[in-house]
Amino acid sequence: MTELEKYNALMKAFVRERQSRKEAEKIIESKSLELHYVNTELIESNKNLEERIIDRTKDIENSKKDLIAAKMLAEKANIAKSEFLSNMTHELRTPLNGVIGLSELVLNEELSADVHDMLENIKFSANHLNNVINEILDFSKIEAGKITFENIEFSLPNLVNGIHKNLQIATKNKSIDLKLEYDTKLPSRLRGDPVKLNQILNNIIGNALKFTNQGFVKITCQLNSYDKDTGVVDIEFRIKDTGIGIKKDQIDGIFKSFTQSDSSITRKFGGTGLGLTITKNFIELQGGSINVNSKYGFGTEFIFTIPTTFVSYIDKDNIKSNWNKYKPLNISILVVDDMVINQMVVGKILNNWGVEVDIASSGQQALQLLRKHKYDLVLMDMQMPEMSGCDTTKIIRKDLEFASVSNIPIIAFTANAFDDSRQLVIEAGMNSFISKPVEPEKLYNAIIQVLKKQNIDSDEIRKSI
Repeated sequence: MTELEKYNALMKAFVRERQSRKEAEKIIESKSLELHYVNTELIESNKNLEERIIDRTKDIENSKKDLIAAKMLAEKANIAKSEFLSNMTHELRTPLNGVIGLSELVLNEELSADVHDMLENIKFSANHLNNVINEILDFSKIEAGKITFENIEFSLPNLVNGIHKNLQIATKNKSIDLKLEYDTKLPSRLRGDPVKLNQILNNIIGNALKFTNQGFVKITCQLNSYDKDTGVVDIEFRIKDTGIGIKKDQIDGIFKSFTQSDSSITRKFGGTGLGLTITKNFIELQGGSINVNSKYGFGTEFIFTIPTTFVSYIDKDNIKSNWNKYKPLNISILVVDDMVINQMVVGKILNNWGVEVDIASSGQQALQLLRKHKYDLVLMDMQMPEMSGCDTTKIIRKDLEFASVSNIPIIAFTANAFDDSRQLVIEAGMNSFISKPVEPEKLYNAIIQVLKKQNIDSDEIRKSI
């Protein structure tokens, strides 16, 4: 190859390299420009993202504040609801206490048959109203998750026979036979919640009586199982009636709140529609179960089981059901209550048990009497104007002026049905708790139990308990 040819070939290679370099520079410039734009977009996106994160954080913080505010509002509303129900309970139960108590007192007097029947009906109606109030309050407690169950010893035969006897009043004006079949293999003494069991049975049997106009209502109480290792006694109850029955497509709805199987039922028979809802909750929360079989027009049968704990086959509970036949107490009691009718009812009941009674209409008056007289026990109403029963008790327990009587047994009695009341009772230093309307048997037993727990020096008191 000549020198000229070599030169031309070299120039061609140089031109190609120069063109390639220019093309590469263009590509690099283009890519750099793209990278610049992308980087700019990323910076903007990052700024926007940071702003969005800040905004979102603010939204979360605002939502959190709103949730806290809503929670506080709900808590305030719940407190207001509880206070309202507490006050409503007190206002309703206080006059009911008078009606039921005075009816009980007069029924133990010599009366003509007609007057006796009228008083029985008054008492039955007042007890029915009291049950309606209890249903509303129990439903509120179930909603709030505040239902608690006692675990105390009780007599199953006394409980079942007592319900059977009391509910026979409802059959007076109907052609109904209220039957009871009791399994003798059942232990007499058990441990559980007799108050809730009483309420369950009263709800179901009361419903059966309400919806049955002729025929019978049969209560069957039998042993379902007894585990000797754990002591668990499973009781099965069957309540069968020949009443109006329930339509098949309406059976599932009878346990729903504020619901009757038929809207015409409410108009014809009344009721809150809460009884069976509460009953089902009471049974299942204790580990039991409930089922219903019914044929419309031919009657209904409720079957439920509830676990209890074995205590004894022998029933040592010999306290008579008629309050004025109890063993005399021969003690002195200070009754503190601002309601005259309550003073009259409780005072009369105590007088019939041989109790020397003094009455105080306020906390201040109670303190004055305690300065001057010696009492074996105080019955203290919790809700009183100016100075509550709890405030009065705290003074008795802690004030040096009352050091000589600081250990006196104090039983609270109140129309407030909420468990918070029990906590207040404990915190104030009271020894026991009785709900209104005051039931003589519960009052008598509470007095006996409180006195037994004290170091009693009096021979008279020892003899009476």
